[in-house]
Amino acid sequence: MFSVLFTENLGSTAVYSQIRRFIVVKQRREFCFACPVFTYGGRATLKPGVEADEHAIVYTVGQQPTKLEGEAEFEKLPIGVLPPTSNDAYTGHPLDPASRIYFVIFHAIQYNVKVKDMGKVRPEDLSRLRGYWQMELNK
Repeated sequence: MFSVLFTENLGSTAVYSQIRRFIVVKQRREFCFACPVFTYGGRATLKPGVEADEHAIVYTVGQQPTKLEGEAEFEKLPIGVLPPTSNDAYTGHPLDPASRIYFVIFHAIQYNVKVKDMGKVRPEDLSRLRGYWQMELNK
């Protein structure tokens, strides 16, 4: 998992930049495919138009995966992230309880982009993570 300054077009002449978090779902030689992690402004899948079945809870190992009150049941099991071991890269803050991996979209992120290490997916959750992404990709 990493965070990066992510820039998107806003019309034909403007751009919008923000820090965005991603989880790598497939590595290639010069880039990786990564799914975004959103909190939807702290609303998780309660935000209008957001489908719970396209997401999974993502949480920092040591915390409990949390479904917000009123959220629909998730079809996908939670994905745990182990914090990075280097104190230089990690500020000690766990993921927001509203953090959700959105499997429907993914981005190609080149390896020469500066990112902040936010940890690694638990080894026991890796095949499930990739399987959820592949399942949404095949729909």
